[in-house]
Amino acid sequence: MAPPDLTLDVRSLPAPEPLEHCLEALADLAPGQRLHMLIDREPYPLYTILDRDGFRHCCTFEDTHFQVTIWYDAK
Repeated sequence: MAPPDLTLDVRSLPAPEPLEHCLEALADLAPGQRLHMLIDREPYPLYTILDRDGFRHCCTFEDTHFQVTIWYDAK
């Protein structure tokens, strides 16, 4: 059974704090677990890091913020 998903709310934090908090959370992500990051802007620099490190992501806009869902793609 996979551990529960994590939610990281970094709305209103100045750059680069959202990226730093996200990378810290990803370091502790368990297999099968997803991270849902709530952020004020789409985090384009993060996508390159996720791709490089084997993570998958999906970004949606939800009224006032973006939600980026991140998981490890164990190929």
